[in-house]
Amino acid sequence: MLNLIRAKDPQAYVAGTSRSLAKAARMKDAGYSTVIKDQNGHLQTAEKFDKVLELIGPVTVKETFTHVNEGGIVCVTGLLGNQWTLEHFDPITDIAPGTYLTGGYSGAVMEEKINELFSYLQRYQVAAKPDRIFALRDLPAAHAYLASGQSMGKVVIDVDA
Repeated sequence: MLNLIRAKDPQAYVAGTSRSLAKAARMKDAGYSTVIKDQNGHLQTAEKFDKVLELIGPVTVKETFTHVNEGGIVCVTGLLGNQWTLEHFDPITDIAPGTYLTGGYSGAVMEEKINELFSYLQRYQVAAKPDRIFALRDLPAAHAYLASGQSMGKVVIDVDA
């Protein structure tokens, strides 16, 4: 996602979060403006944002709204918290006043939207590359790498290598 933003607006302020600040230097090298520690689902900052891409999902969305400016948007598009639904969530009180909640679901992909994405990638010359590529025979190593918490994005399994 960072590359999608940076390609269109290289000067945009983009904060990233991590459960381990050991990744902070790598994240800043990748292009994040700042790195905020996520400690047990709570961001260690009082900073507020206009747009938040919520990758942990329902388990942290209530906390996320404490970091959204009026008029801001929270888009839940990840479920890394292993919770699939909003439990004990009151949209009247848990969505901050004057803010918006939306979501992105990969099962609702439409040809028109995919074509828009490819057009965007081409127009802004977005650098799209995986964190690492593994051969199919190295699948256990790929899983170990992802589980280690060292990854900075997606990995690809090359079935022909």
